[in-house]
Amino acid sequence: MAPGRPMHLDIPTLTLVSLLMGIGASIGFTSLMTVLHTQVVLRIWVAGIWISTLGVILIGLRNHIPDLLSIVVGNGLLVSSNMLTLKGISVHLGLPLRLRWPAALVVAYCFCMAWFAYVTPNLGARLLAGSLQAMAFNFAYAYLLLRFSEPAIRISCRIAAAVMICNGTFYMLRAFVPLDPNSSQDIMLAGTPVAATYVIGILTGLASYFALLQLITERLMVDLRQAAHTDGLTGLLNRSAIVAEGRASLERCLQREQPFALLIFDLDHFKQINDRWGHDAGDAVLRHVTTILREVTDWPGSLAARYGGEEFVLALPGADHGQGLAVAERLRQALAYSHARIGSQDIPVTASIGVAMARPGVRFEQLVRQADEAMYRTKFDGRNGVSSAEMDDLRLAEAGDSRC
Repeated sequence: MAPGRPMHLDIPTLTLVSLLMGIGASIGFTSLMTVLHTQVVLRIWVAGIWISTLGVILIGLRNHIPDLLSIVVGNGLLVSSNMLTLKGISVHLGLPLRLRWPAALVVAYCFCMAWFAYVTPNLGARLLAGSLQAMAFNFAYAYLLLRFSEPAIRISCRIAAAVMICNGTFYMLRAFVPLDPNSSQDIMLAGTPVAATYVIGILTGLASYFALLQLITERLMVDLRQAAHTDGLTGLLNRSAIVAEGRASLERCLQREQPFALLIFDLDHFKQINDRWGHDAGDAVLRHVTTILREVTDWPGSLAARYGGEEFVLALPGADHGQGLAVAERLRQALAYSHARIGSQDIPVTASIGVAMARPGVRFEQLVRQADEAMYRTKFDGRNGVSSAEMDDLRLAEAGDSRC
């Protein structure tokens, strides 16, 4: 550009830049989807990005294709892309979202584009409608991300919400940008102020793509952490996780001089279930027990784990001896009076439970061993019962056992 000449913003060129950016984002997200093919939300966003890219192509071909395709279909694809982004965010947050209202907005917007293109031609009205729908969707994105984000993914949700709020504010301000008087009904001749909004729109689009990537990245990190700490069959904590979290919970209780109860229970005759009905039935029984455990256990800060095979651990920070025994008995009864259903077959399930209480200076692994010894006392006494390490110690003391 020669010195002294003012910079000229060319809308067709900016549209081409926007198109190339959309194609690059579409290819990038699609390649990511081939690796993370289990991420449903990513498939939704990839579909939305490709639809948006196709919409930009149709709009960019204005004066080369029929206005119906360029104005109505092109803008319809853009707003449909926004609807899919909204759906993807709701899936990301685990929210049920009915598409009735977003779909109604898409239909109304397409009708508005057609009306102001054919019935009452008005480029300004079309730009206003486009700005308002984009503003509405971006503020809706931000609302969902701020209102319904889980603590584990809150950082990326807040960053993405800030980006969406900025985008929504930009589109709100764009509604007041004046048109070039000579533009007639051609968006490509709308003038420098409108072209400037194209530049800002390209930047906000890039920011949106990075925000979506950050949402996916943090969700994957959370999922990986959970996978490393949970049992794949039951969804409970695994052995290493219960030891790590149990240590920390026990240490807090000892520092605050609060009680801490630990339960270990083992399913009775579980090998016979596998031998008679097969390992699939055994897995179904374990899932059934997990459901009962979650229903019965209503204790603040409790930690439940599949410790190995058919053995489970339940830590109850703040529970004294009587409360620990009460939870154990409630769990035993719930299991004994329920049956795991395998097809048309009901399989009775009982458990032998051991309870141990923390004492000053005890380590979590020692507490597990004490509860485990109490559990085996239950098995020796006939199974389907509850034994306490405290009672075992009391019996030993009364008998004058040399270990006391």
